[in-house]
Amino acid sequence: MLVRTPAIVLSAIKYSESDLIARLYTRELGTQSFILKGIRKSRKGKLRTSFFQPLTQLEIETQYKGKGTLEYIKEARVTFPYQNIYTDIVKSSITLFFSEILTQLLTEQQPDE
Repeated sequence: MLVRTPAIVLSAIKYSESDLIARLYTRELGTQSFILKGIRKSRKGKLRTSFFQPLTQLEIETQYKGKGTLEYIKEARVTFPYQNIYTDIVKSSITLFFSEILTQLLTEQQPDE
């Protein structure tokens, strides 16, 4: 089923040469992990690695299968771009701290508004 939902990036992990595994908290799906194939090498795709910084607010479109495996993101768009959160070391540290706390708290894969 095709799902378009707002999401918050909790974490992103490098996987192999060019892939990324991102853990997102979505409104309709709860906490989900997504694999982004070739995102670290691609220069022309719709997805960028900068979209998957901690606590970035996104609007994603995914083909959700519900099998409990890694899903794929078809399209992602930043809904609220931050101006200087990643250039200021204090703000960046606070962002990483909140991201770690939210990762520990949001463990369910069920939606929870």
